[in-house]
Amino acid sequence: MEREPRPEAPEEEPPHYLVQRVREALAHDERVNELELQVRVQGRRVFLGGQVPTKERHDAVEQVVHDLLPECEVINETTVQDYGEPKEVEKLS
Repeated sequence: MEREPRPEAPEEEPPHYLVQRVREALAHDERVNELELQVRVQGRRVFLGGQVPTKERHDAVEQVVHDLLPECEVINETTVQDYGEPKEVEKLS
């Protein structure tokens, strides 16, 4: 006997909808303002990737997603971009 597919609960969204909600939140939240971060949803886990310019922004990325989806586990794999020291001093005239 085949079982019928279980209908989605009203509170559950398809993963691609969640991805879009997370991307919009990260782009519009003043603590983050990042458009180029990668977002992947697997079940109740949200994976974040990409580069951010500061440690504060790295932490804010995770907080924004946690605030948006408190029932999900946030795996923040973003890295802080290291620009390094300039190789030569620029002389201004």
